Amino acid sequence: MAFSTKDRVPVAVEVYYGSMKDISTLKDFLNRYPQRRIGFIFDRGFSSYKLLEELRRENIHYIVPLRKNSRYISIGQWEGTFSYRSRPIRWSRKEIDLGYVYIYDDPSLRGDEETALLRKVDAGKLTMEEYEEKRKVAGIIGIISDLDLPGEEIFDLYKSREDVEIAFDAMKNYMDADRTYMHTAEAVRGYFFITFLAMRVYFSILKRLREEGLTNRISVNEALFELSKVTLIKERSGREYFAKIPKRAKRILSLFPEAMG
Repeated sequence: MAFSTKDRVPVAVEVYYGSMKDISTLKDFLNRYPQRRIGFIFDRGFSSYKLLEELRRENIHYIVPLRKNSRYISIGQWEGTFSYRSRPIRWSRKEIDLGYVYIYDDPSLRGDEETALLRKVDAGKLTMEEYEEKRKVAGIIGIISDLDLPGEEIFDLYKSREDVEIAFDAMKNYMDADRTYMHTAEAVRGYFFITFLAMRVYFSILKRLREEGLTNRISVNEALFELSKVTLIKERSGREYFAKIPKRAKRILSLFPEAMG
C-alpha cells in the first residue's frame, strides 16, 4: 500500500501473487509513480538499509522502526518530552548517513516489556544475565527516517502504522479480502479497487481527526462506531430527517459538517 506524503491517505494498493518480499517487488511498485510523491512506513523486520539509500536518492520518504539489537540504537541526551494517549514519552535524535535516528523512551511500555522478560526467566526461557541485558532497551523504540521533524511528529507518523495494520486487519477479517473466491485477475483487481475506496474513507476520517488534534483521544473505529448510531428516517411522503442523535455522535459529526449535507 502506498500513502501520499502530502494528503496522508492511501493512493494505491497492489496485489501480488503469493509471498513476494524481495526488494524488486518494492521497486516495481515505485516505478509506477513517476512523481515519487509517496512515502513508506516499514515494519520491524525490514533489514535492507541499502534500499533506504536508494529511496533517499530518489527523495522518497521512509520511516523504519529498528530492532532492539540494532547498532543504530544508542541512548544519549534526551531532547524533550511529549504525551501520546496520556502516556509521557521522552525522545532524542541524532543524524546518521541514512537520515536521522529517533530514540523514544516509553515508561509504560518499559514496564510491560520487563514483566514479559521476567516471565520468560521464570519459565526458564531466559537467564538472569540475558534478562539484565535485554532490559537495557526495554521501553525503547528506535526509528530511522529521512524526515527532519520534531520527535513527536515522527512518533505520530510511526504510530499511524498501527492504523494501517488495523485497516489491513479489517480488510482480511471483516471484508474477507484475503479470501476473495474469485477466479480471474481482473475480478481480484476489481474487488481490491472497492476495498481501496473503503480504505480511502477510513484514512480520510483519520486525517480529519489528526487535523483536529484528536488522535490521542479517539480512534477511527470508535468514530465509526459512534456514527453508526445515527439513523436517517425516510417517510413515504419523501420527507427525510435524522432520529435522535446521541450526544457523543453529535460531537463527532461536528467534525464532518459535509456529512450532514
